[in-house]
Amino acid sequence: DKNAFERDKRVSSMVAKELRERIQPYFLRRLKNEVFRDDGDKDSAKLSKKNEIIVWLRLTGCQRHLYEAFLKSEIVLSAFDGSPLAAITILKKICDHPYLLTKRAAEDVLEGLDSSLNQEDRDLAEKLAMHAADLTEGDGFREKNDNVSCKTSFVLSLLERLVPEGHNVLIFSQTRKMLNIIQESLVKNGFEFLRIDGTTKASDRLKIVNEFQEGNSAPIFLLTSQVGGLGLTLTRADRVIVVDPAWNPSTDNQSVDRAYRIGQKKDVIVYRLMTCGTIEEKIYRMQVFKGGLFKTATEHKEQTRYFTQQDLKELFSLPKDGFDVSPTQLQLHAEHGHQISMSDDLKTHIKFLESLGIGGVSHHSLLFSKSEPEPDVHVEEDVRSSQYAFNPKDVAIQRKVSSPLDPYKMTESDIKERINRLSQLLSNKATVSRLPDRGEKIRKQIADLSLELENLKTPKRSNEVIDLDDIADELQRSLRV
Repeated sequence: DKNAFERDKRVSSMVAKELRERIQPYFLRRLKNEVFRDDGDKDSAKLSKKNEIIVWLRLTGCQRHLYEAFLKSEIVLSAFDGSPLAAITILKKICDHPYLLTKRAAEDVLEGLDSSLNQEDRDLAEKLAMHAADLTEGDGFREKNDNVSCKTSFVLSLLERLVPEGHNVLIFSQTRKMLNIIQESLVKNGFEFLRIDGTTKASDRLKIVNEFQEGNSAPIFLLTSQVGGLGLTLTRADRVIVVDPAWNPSTDNQSVDRAYRIGQKKDVIVYRLMTCGTIEEKIYRMQVFKGGLFKTATEHKEQTRYFTQQDLKELFSLPKDGFDVSPTQLQLHAEHGHQISMSDDLKTHIKFLESLGIGGVSHHSLLFSKSEPEPDVHVEEDVRSSQYAFNPKDVAIQRKVSSPLDPYKMTESDIKERINRLSQLLSNKATVSRLPDRGEKIRKQIADLSLELENLKTPKRSNEVIDLDDIADELQRSLRV
């Protein structure tokens, strides 16, 4: 946590050191820059450069309207009190392309959900998808053009620059549906491409990969992260576009490493596409947080803490500064702006990207490039490193204090407003009929909030003030008697 107390930071450092010592005999890790050291020898093998940039995109008007309408809808608010995974998946799809949300494709929203979800959550996901589809089809979002999605618009503009310059491009997406949309745009604009996804036969994959590597075919390769992100060598490509972020940072890192691996002789530029102020920005923050945990466990230095716990919890809030500005981009620039060192070619290329109307760029490669000062090792005697850090009582207290649903942090007006909104939702028979529990959870919430409201209204009995001097005088009189 960026705002953690100094004592907690010291304990964290001790626990990380203890963990590294325990796993050291079983953990072997070699980095590319350690294998290919720059020792000044012209004849020795050298590793090409990699520049990873986050491209912050602004949602189109269509996407903004849909994102806000879906996030404010009562059926979505009720879903947040249960399992939020279904709503998160739909918000991610809105960020990718509104065409992913159609009634005919409502069942396909389950493609992005964890297979471990129970049937109730999967039913809720389908109902939420149908609700989002009603928004898209009812508000005139079905015009056929590439400007409906900021991502497809940016990808096409970027390819129009890269392909004539002789670059070969890998395009990764989490879902086949998004690849289908990109593929339609490529066909319409006359681009040649190859593709691998989960429907490609295993016998055909090697043939397609070899065809791309030989350099006699299309310069664009479409791949799903789950299938094309592992085990393939695609060093012909020197540009990688990650269309949508994964919760697990290693998934995106593996996709990037299809091009940036041993045998790559050209410098590689990676474009990670993120939309400003949306769920994707929160996902990226979670990626950075997880990356920090991994580095803390494996590297002997104090890692930079970028975000607070509250930053990571606000998944379902509308951006305070709108969808045109990325707070993460501003924060990373403040942290690493003085470290940015670019070649003239990269500077020119970023100026081109900025001319496309993006929200800005961040240099992902600079993450964790500077170390925090080592914490003071002199810790209080009552601290027992991991025993203190993993004390169940501490965890329980932290949950009680930091829970975003803690009713004791709500004011009387907040509770009244919440009860009113839930009551309106419950009065909508059509909406309630679509809920798996037919509104039982909402009724329980209203009852709990009503009880809390009564507790707030009931005046608390003030504690009696006792004068210790009076007690002392009374005690002395008693002793004399």
